[in-house]
Amino acid sequence: MSTVYNRLSFGKLLAVLKGAAILPIKASSAGRLGRISGKLTLRNKGRFIVGKNVSFHAKPLPSSVTVEKQAELWVGDNVFFNYGLDIGCTKSIRIGSNTIIGPMVNIIDTNFHPVDMEDRAGSKDIVISDNVWIGRGAVILPGVTIGSGSVIAAGSIVTRDIPDNVLAGGAPAKIIRELQITKEWVRRYN
Repeated sequence: MSTVYNRLSFGKLLAVLKGAAILPIKASSAGRLGRISGKLTLRNKGRFIVGKNVSFHAKPLPSSVTVEKQAELWVGDNVFFNYGLDIGCTKSIRIGSNTIIGPMVNIIDTNFHPVDMEDRAGSKDIVISDNVWIGRGAVILPGVTIGSGSVIAAGSIVTRDIPDNVLAGGAPAKIIRELQITKEWVRRYN
């Protein structure tokens, strides 16, 4: 049970303190009010840029973020990452502001190994635009752009670009329907 003092619980205070202690050390640049709760493994050999008011909620399952040499992972403002997150960045991943990443999501910009002798597929950029919601257990694969305001349904595997303001789902993810979202509407209030 947490004690509440002026709308700030003891657990949230600890998450803010943990974020203030870890993010400036592990990230190349970190905005204010970053939060980490639970076990988050951060390996940054490249550039890891974190916006303000970003929350990593890594419990009950741990999360992992890896940025390899010469790679860049950029996270906008007001982004929420739920537990079981796995990000593998070898080239470039951009996650827009006001985005929600659900539990058990994988985001990888490379296959990490060739499929066969002739496979020349290397790392490919991933762009997750502003105001996106990625549902539980989704997998975002190399070379994908997800448009602003879109929702990726739980369990989806995103293998190709998704336009703005749509609900997409399945394996591979396909457009299910258009969403009514104005530019002023913000999905995430952190």
